[in-house]
Amino acid sequence: MDRSESTSVPVRSALPAVPRVLKESGWKIYAGFVIFAGVVFTVALVYLQVAWLELPRLSILAPNYSVLGLLFFVGVGVFASRSRIHIGANTDVSAAFLADFLSAALFGPLMGGLVAAAGILSEHEKGRPWSRTAFTLAAVVLITGVAGMVFWWLHLSWGGGGLALAAAGVIAGAAYQLLNFVLLVPIAWLRGGVGPGAFFHEGFRPFLPFHAFFLALSLGLLFSFQDKGVLGFGLAFLPVLGLIYAFRTFARQREQARSLERFSFQIAASMITALDLKDNYTAQHSAAVAQYSFDTAQELGLLPKQCNLAHLAGLLHDLGKISVPDGILNSRECLDHEEWDVVRGHATAGQKIVSNMTEFEELGRVILHHHERYDGTGYPKGLSGEEIPLLSRIVAVADSYSAMVSARPYRSMRDSADAMEELRRGRGGQFDPVVAGAFLDVLARSSIEYRTADQVDFQVQFQKVRFLADIA
Repeated sequence: MDRSESTSVPVRSALPAVPRVLKESGWKIYAGFVIFAGVVFTVALVYLQVAWLELPRLSILAPNYSVLGLLFFVGVGVFASRSRIHIGANTDVSAAFLADFLSAALFGPLMGGLVAAAGILSEHEKGRPWSRTAFTLAAVVLITGVAGMVFWWLHLSWGGGGLALAAAGVIAGAAYQLLNFVLLVPIAWLRGGVGPGAFFHEGFRPFLPFHAFFLALSLGLLFSFQDKGVLGFGLAFLPVLGLIYAFRTFARQREQARSLERFSFQIAASMITALDLKDNYTAQHSAAVAQYSFDTAQELGLLPKQCNLAHLAGLLHDLGKISVPDGILNSRECLDHEEWDVVRGHATAGQKIVSNMTEFEELGRVILHHHERYDGTGYPKGLSGEEIPLLSRIVAVADSYSAMVSARPYRSMRDSADAMEELRRGRGGQFDPVVAGAFLDVLARSSIEYRTADQVDFQVQFQKVRFLADIA
């Protein structure tokens, strides 16, 4: 709701699992509570606007606090709200904070809340549940209204000097983000099982530099209004309108880039389908590796974006086998040294294929190293231990297990219990002991269908893929 190469991976804070009943209905109850609180708070803001005599009084003809000025901020807020830029999981940035904060600081908390609400209403799309829009409306009124109250209380208490204005603005801006975080944390946990630490890392930290920039810009505009009046403010606001327009243009370009990225995903999926026609094993195996990799990453407590990247890497890890001749790929005989070199080349080939697509560099690195061994005897680089990217170590364990429980032309499938024992024996040698242990824990509490991947489907797994902008 914000209006606005390392081998180490951040680990999600450990939280108790969300009970099924609570997960299904708890967030709705909480949303209803926030909506009720927003309605009550709006009534309180109306009373406050009348009773707090120091707040500005709107007038059609007033030079500084006119209704036309308020309508101007409504227009800016709507324009900015419809020009959001997605910068990461659950995080959107727009310049709407400028309109919300400035209207609250110039006209009072109630007017700030109304401007923010207008921006949210302008974003409502046909088919979207009104309950979600109502929750967002209530939340932005609460957030902007409280920030406006904090600003006016501090500004009036400390006097009208520039330093007092700046201090009141900074504290009000901090209150804005703090309340934003507090209101969204329960939703993140109830709907996604994401704790406060992980939610801050994913949903707020990427936004904070933007928030600081918009806050500084807002304070500069307030100074111009205080010192130069409406004319000075208007002249200072012209570059801001250009900034908002630039946001809008960039947002459209970003959407086009996401469409191209989805097209790239579809091309990669088509390659896997084509490869499955050559080797009637690849698609189901890739789907199983994707599911196993995702679940192992979750078991390790990795952040959702890393879990999603592990899922995608598992889905595409064998993409490079499209370069392996059919005679070698489907051979029932033992391969000679030269043929094995061709097979081993699929990791490098897969990395080259995906790296030619936009923003697939990290994915390519994971695919390149998924046949490295923890003891350093793998390929193509002979990396060992934590030199191997963590997600590559996860895919390696999932890949090996899936291969063992699958039938191949040159050998029969192994029993899942036997394959699990092989993973145990390989800990510290072929496999990262921590990763292998986490996957074994997942398998230990799973059904036989899961252990043998009988029900897994490539197209279903492909539909789960998220944009790399959300996971990379």
